[in-house]
Amino acid sequence: MLFKLAFSSIRHRWKDYLLLFSGLVISSAIFYVFETLAANESFLKMNGQSVSGMIGYVFSFGSVLLGLLTLIYLNYANSFLLGMRQRDYGLFIMLGTRKSRIGRLIWLETMLLGLTATVLGIVVGLGLSQALSSLIISFLGTAAKSYQVWWLPAVSWTLLVYLGLFFLAAGWNTIVMTKKPVLQLLKADRQADLRQSKPLMLVLQLIAGILLLAVGYYVMAKPMMYRQYTVLIALITLTGGTYFLFKAVIVSFLNWLAKRSFAQKGLNGFTLAQLRFRVADYTKVLTGITMMFAMALGAITVGIGLYQTIENNARLTGAYDLRIVDPTAQQQRLIKKLPLQQKNSYTFFKQGNRLIFAAQQFNQQPFERIQMQQNAADAKIKKVSGGNPELLTTELKSYLTETASGLGKSTDQVVVESSPAVGGTRHQVIFLRANGFNQNAAIFKKLAKSEQQKTPAAQRANLWLGAWTGYLQLKTLYSGLEFMAVLLGISFLAMLASCLMFKILSGSFADIPRYQLLRKLGSHESSLHWAVRREISILFVLPAILGVTHVLFGLKLFKSILNNPYQQLWLPFGIFGVIYLAYYGFLSFVYQRIVLKREIDK
Repeated sequence: MLFKLAFSSIRHRWKDYLLLFSGLVISSAIFYVFETLAANESFLKMNGQSVSGMIGYVFSFGSVLLGLLTLIYLNYANSFLLGMRQRDYGLFIMLGTRKSRIGRLIWLETMLLGLTATVLGIVVGLGLSQALSSLIISFLGTAAKSYQVWWLPAVSWTLLVYLGLFFLAAGWNTIVMTKKPVLQLLKADRQADLRQSKPLMLVLQLIAGILLLAVGYYVMAKPMMYRQYTVLIALITLTGGTYFLFKAVIVSFLNWLAKRSFAQKGLNGFTLAQLRFRVADYTKVLTGITMMFAMALGAITVGIGLYQTIENNARLTGAYDLRIVDPTAQQQRLIKKLPLQQKNSYTFFKQGNRLIFAAQQFNQQPFERIQMQQNAADAKIKKVSGGNPELLTTELKSYLTETASGLGKSTDQVVVESSPAVGGTRHQVIFLRANGFNQNAAIFKKLAKSEQQKTPAAQRANLWLGAWTGYLQLKTLYSGLEFMAVLLGISFLAMLASCLMFKILSGSFADIPRYQLLRKLGSHESSLHWAVRREISILFVLPAILGVTHVLFGLKLFKSILNNPYQQLWLPFGIFGVIYLAYYGFLSFVYQRIVLKREIDK
């Protein structure tokens, strides 16, 4: 009977439950996607630990952090659920229904909703994993070894965590609904936290916040000093520092604004009252959102940074992308399709195991080499003329130690002073450098494959064709980490969006009477919409400011794998900013639709 009542309750209010249900499905789907990474040890070892021994450690804390964020998210979802149903439950109790029976009904409703959302979330997570992995592969041209969309441990962890949390939530809901007086329960979400913090306490909280953030930033700047404890210390100090800083700044700022003439204009006083009404709760949610913002933006920035670093590092392995010996007609056609920066062609003669080049042609077309400076970012391309035969010999050996089929294995290259008539077989070698690897990868693959086929299979393993070979090696090394970073960034961004949605919407039911009262008092409709947008903007702007600061300091952690982690930050920051701004517009629109259009239940 209770099961029928619970099912009927959900069915009759499906429009209200649809938002909650969809959010829970998204949350469990994101958790599943994360666990396909974090719970796959072979994936982490193959794609992460080969780059950095700290990767597995980062994922361990990442799993804990995501679990805490999930708990926060479910807390807001649960508040949203109680906000929808508390009036009905209160009326049932007032009409004589036993509290124990109401409690069992609440428990069943919560568990039924949670079980369905979790199972469907895993299904959605499978599709999301496939879609995201395909998107990353198509966008970045990279994949990760051993990554599996269907991963049984990820399914087990998702079911265990979410059903466990829903079990706790169901028990908590039952206690709340059965132990508190009915009137207090009905008005619980309308009781403001009016406790005033003393000025001395606010100053201490501000100092504590600044000190904790300073410690976190310092530790992230010295990862080699603190090694595996870097992430743990940074996570604790940044979270604590963010909380204390927000608590001191928000309270002080609101108190200061309330005393200014600003508070007397339009609905500014109402907006300030709304913020002061929920100041304690806002401090907590802003802390969580800031950390998620920093994790999402940081992960996406690192992922895009790795994408750029692979090509930059590959350029350091050679001044030329590819060398072609005795180009075929097909190779000539492919070369014409490349947007070339440099193309040098040289003639040489093969005598036994010696390759003989005429120095004169290097005066006309100087050979290019990479000259390393103290920092990789300062590397420059230098020209080598025929007047330096020893250096030319060294540079040519790196490209022609094993040459094309029919030339055999060459161990010595000689550059002569002039171009005398020499015996042996005459050959041509072309050195190419294009505008980039990523956009020309398809052509490079065809050229490299056709060039490798000229070489006996036994010699291909050590065949060096130029910077393209270095690019492929680095791609293999970094592709797993690049894949993980972008996928994690998307996951944290989605979790941030879900938490923001439920934080904002969980208070919408209590706000309906307030905004309708303002309308009845004669407030202009545009003023009401502006008041809503201004209040919600606080939940977006403050985390964004501090989150960006966290990311700028946190990027120092990745100096070991990124030559310049601050290179072209406008790209990831710009992409993230557009998505963040669009989500603000969406949530602001949804919230306005609820509080300004919905009639109060009679």
